[in-house]
Amino acid sequence: MAENSKVRVALIGGGTIAPLHAEYLMSSPTCELVAIVDPYPPGRALASTLSLLHFESVASLLNSQQNPPEAYVICVPSSLHVSIATDVIHQAQPKALLIEKPFCTDSKSGRGLVGLAKEKGCKILVGHHRRFHPSLSTTRSAIEDGKIGEITAISGMWTAKKDDAYFDFASWRATRSAGGGPIWTNFVHDVDALHFLTGARVTCVWAINTTPRRKHEGVAADDIVEEGAAIMAQFSNGVVGTFLVSDNVASPYGWEAAAGDNPLYPKAETPVDIYRILGTKGTIVVPENTLWTYDPETAEGGWKTPITRIEIPVTEGIPFQNQAEHLARVVRDLEDPLCSAEDGLAAVYACEAIVTALKAKDGLPVQIPEASRI
Repeated sequence: MAENSKVRVALIGGGTIAPLHAEYLMSSPTCELVAIVDPYPPGRALASTLSLLHFESVASLLNSQQNPPEAYVICVPSSLHVSIATDVIHQAQPKALLIEKPFCTDSKSGRGLVGLAKEKGCKILVGHHRRFHPSLSTTRSAIEDGKIGEITAISGMWTAKKDDAYFDFASWRATRSAGGGPIWTNFVHDVDALHFLTGARVTCVWAINTTPRRKHEGVAADDIVEEGAAIMAQFSNGVVGTFLVSDNVASPYGWEAAAGDNPLYPKAETPVDIYRILGTKGTIVVPENTLWTYDPETAEGGWKTPITRIEIPVTEGIPFQNQAEHLARVVRDLEDPLCSAEDGLAAVYACEAIVTALKAKDGLPVQIPEASRI
């Protein structure tokens, strides 16, 4: 196949995030969305709306195609990520998979998938699309350029209010074991963003639950999702962090409202910040993208010295579109995955540790084993 031809991609799943992937794959100059695979009505309806081929299984897709897809985007319920990805690797032998986050809902199965992909030569990308947001990439560059000196601490929030319809649409969202709850569904994105910004991975966490107020009928008491948590974390490079998570508060202080990068969620009317990265020479606020630092002509800054607010220029860019173009370059061996399977698994380890701490309810730290830090 010619190097300048488009990469053929199939989308597996037709749920909430699938239409967004489909939109940017179809508008991509480097990818061609050739089919949707989903045995359920949402996938069938999405394929019909977009005038795309629809198949109920990967096997039926492969039997009908002389030129099979080179890559697959997997956006099924979280608990199915590993099983579906495993089947696709065995049946289709693709060059690459883009797996929505979380990469998996238990680290053991995730490790198995990492090993299988390496054995079969399949590159895995994980859908932590914030890495492709210009705000985060600009912040990371500023940190690497020494704008804030040595990072000491980081703080952040993910807060919003999920209504009853959110849980009514998909019952698995109310159960921890199926990957529901703001830790697995939302904070897993933030963990990866913090790994990306600090250049290190979480090694230890402390966590306590927020007060639960919802009722989830038919879900076992020990499997009902948390509504939120206050979290402390330590990173492998010594950075410490605090984070507040809640999906049952009225608040614009969550990535979607702050960044406005997902059309499913309205952007806050005025700029709000989500992450604050604090260093010895300055602090960066994200996604507001401002730098607080002392005048470089000042011999030595301090709390009695005026501190200046500097706006950091951020280029335009749509994360999902950037991710689609990156997928094509990975398939063509032009780039390595920006968010690899190992990166995705690292975020899973952190979320597992947080859920363990929440279940224990003893306020004690939960260590992430050295062998788990990839």
